Order: sequence, then structure tokens, then C-alpha cells
Amino acid sequence: MSRIFRFNQTFYIRIPLLVTFTILPIISVLILKHAGNFESSILGFDFLMSRSEKQILWFLIGFLSFITSQYIRIRFFNEKIYILYFLTIILLILPFFGDAIKGAQNWIFGFQPSEFGKIIIVMALSKYLSDNKSKINNLKTIFISFLIIILPALIFLNQKDIGTALVYFSIFLPMLYWVGLKSEYCFIIFSPIAAGFISILFNVYDLYNKDITIPMITLGFWLIVNFIFLSITLRKKINSVLIITLILATNIFSTLSCDILWEYLDKSNLNHVKTRIENFVVPSLNPQAGGYQVAQSKIAVGSGGIFGLGLGEVNQVELQYVPEADTDFIVSSIGESLGFIFILLIILTYLNMFYWLLDYASKARNLFQSLMIVGYCSMLFFNCIIALGMVVGIAPVTGLPAPLLSYGGTFTLSCFIMFGLCNNISNNNNL
Repeated sequence: MSRIFRFNQTFYIRIPLLVTFTILPIISVLILKHAGNFESSILGFDFLMSRSEKQILWFLIGFLSFITSQYIRIRFFNEKIYILYFLTIILLILPFFGDAIKGAQNWIFGFQPSEFGKIIIVMALSKYLSDNKSKINNLKTIFISFLIIILPALIFLNQKDIGTALVYFSIFLPMLYWVGLKSEYCFIIFSPIAAGFISILFNVYDLYNKDITIPMITLGFWLIVNFIFLSITLRKKINSVLIITLILATNIFSTLSCDILWEYLDKSNLNHVKTRIENFVVPSLNPQAGGYQVAQSKIAVGSGGIFGLGLGEVNQVELQYVPEADTDFIVSSIGESLGFIFILLIILTYLNMFYWLLDYASKARNLFQSLMIVGYCSMLFFNCIIALGMVVGIAPVTGLPAPLLSYGGTFTLSCFIMFGLCNNISNNNNL
């Protein structure tokens, strides 16, 4: 145990994290009392608890895990992370032997291994990048870094859990950029993703015979971004021809590949895959699937106005028009009950938290610890953007919860552990 824990470490809860732990859980419990607050058993025992009561319990257990993580010896993970990574991959495969829940097969024995896998995957990538900082602009280093993430992500895609796969990908570019990857290489990596998304956007709008104004505006914006970046690259005159060629080639390849994939899905029996892509890219176009959730969510948020209708006085949530009002769409519940003023408070709380996490990362004395904070910050930021964006239709419906707001046990615990490790690094800046 002495190799994992060190009980003489400094314990001090950073004020920005304490503010986050205070504001968000209070809002969460208040809303859960009026959104899907039905009773169910706890951990398979006979006695029943409401969801608000369960969430209070999870917050307490999460805070205990936060305190426990203050005494974890970070050097242990630096030394044993690749073994832990291998064990994590085995853990992530276990849900294949369980039952599917809400279309995704990512649960086993009542918990989601993917939530705890986040913690180890970030550490594994942090270890590799910190050990290969001098080779960060080498193609081999970038490729191996990608492999560390793609392996668990492919498992989630096979478990039909697209949201979690995207969360894992969300750490890739921020961590590479933090360690020193050149901006032009970051753009080369991001460019085909954007081009492919725009190609699918055109295909989805064309399928529903909708006005293609939005895809055209998106394409125009992306062309302007490319023009600005290519102009900057030409001014540098360092490998400019190679960089421009790579950007153009990857954009063209990604666009053609997505068009071919779309045609294949259209002619094959994989209609369910095409439907999931449609709902992911533009959920509002399909009122029978993701579009229904978004439409009801917009009504809920809009009816709340600035100050909300009041707790227990709402319609969309109380009458269960908004699906998953206590988990994926809890921000809709908050908007209808407490209004935009509380959504703004949540946004400011998140921004304050992310600002200080990046500040802790910049002051860390070694790269491994610094990258850990950046990785956790990136994951939590991506969750926040999607959770806030999908309730008003500007982000895909992926089933990603809002940190410290949405109901959920394993997700809440993983958030507290990530915060705890960041707080630990900030307090004990050494390996």
C-alpha cells in the first residue's frame, strides 16, 4: 500500500474546485427532486431510494473518493501505467458479456467500465507523450499516441456507445498540442474530420430534401478557415508545400470516403447505422428519433425564460415530454425550472473550473502531471459542451451527461476522482 498511497502529502481543497463541488451538486439535487425522481433499489438491496436521495449518496461517496485520491502517490501510476492500461482494456471488454441498456452495451454489474477507463487512458497517453516530448512532431509518435486512444474507442463503437468514444478522442489534440505539436500538424489532423463532417452534412440535408443553406454556410466558413491557415503557412516558408499538400489531400480523401460510405449505407441493410449518423449530425431533421428529444428540450428551455417557471411548476419535464430529463437532458430541466440565469451560473462555474485546471497544469513541475490535468480538463470540457449544446440543438444527441449535474453513479465517481487527482497534483507538485 505504501507504494500506492503516501499519507503525509499535503491536503488542501483548492477554492475553485470547492466552489464547483458546492454550486453544481446543490442545483443537481434540487432539479432531480422534480425530474424523474422515482424510487428504485440501491445496489441490488431491498430498500428503495429516490433518485435525488441516490444522487446525494453518490456525491458523498464521490467526495470521499476525492479525499482518498489526495493521498495517492502519482509516481506509482507513472511507473505502472502500461500494465494498468492493459488491464483497463480487458475491463472495457467485459460489457460484451452483459445486456444492452438503452441500445448501448457498455454496462456490467451495474456500472460503466468506460468511466473509470477514462482515468487510466489519460495517464497512459500522458506517460507516452512525456517520455517522447522531443519526438512529438515525428509521425511515429503521433501514430502511437493515436493507437493508445483508438483501441478503447473501437471497443465503445462496437458497444454502440458513440458518445464515450468521442470523449476519448477529445483528449488527443489538446494533449498533443500541450506537449508541443506544431499548429500546422494539429490542423492537418483536424482538417479531414471537419471536411468529412461537412460532406455528411450535405448528404443528410439532401436526404430530407431540406434547404442546404446551413451546409453551404458551414462549407464557406471552413473554406475561409483553410484559406487563412494556408496563407499563414505560406508566409512561414518552412515545409509549406508539404503541409499544404497534406491538408488538401486529407480534405479530399475524407470527403470522398464519406460520400462512398454514405452511398454504401444507403444501398445496404445498415439503415440503423445511417439513422444513428443522421441523429448524430443533425438530430433536429428526424422528428421520430433524436429530433423529438431536441424539439421538446427547446420548448422546455424556451418556456423557462430568464428566471424559470419555478421548481415543481414546470410542464415539459413534469409531464415527461422531455426524455432523460434527469440525465442527458438535465440542463433542459434546469432551464425550464430555474431559467437562463441558472444556466448562466452553471456555465460560469464550469468556465471558472476549467480556467483554474489549466492554470494548475501550467504550474505543474513535470510534464506527466501537467498532461494528466490537461487530459481530464479536455474530457470534462467536451462533456460540458455536448451536454449544454444538445439541449438547444447545436450539438449532437450522444447521451453524454453534464459533470456534477446529471444523475449517475459511476460518472459522478469518475468526475470526483479526476478532480481529486488534479487537486493532488496541484498540492504536491512532485513525483
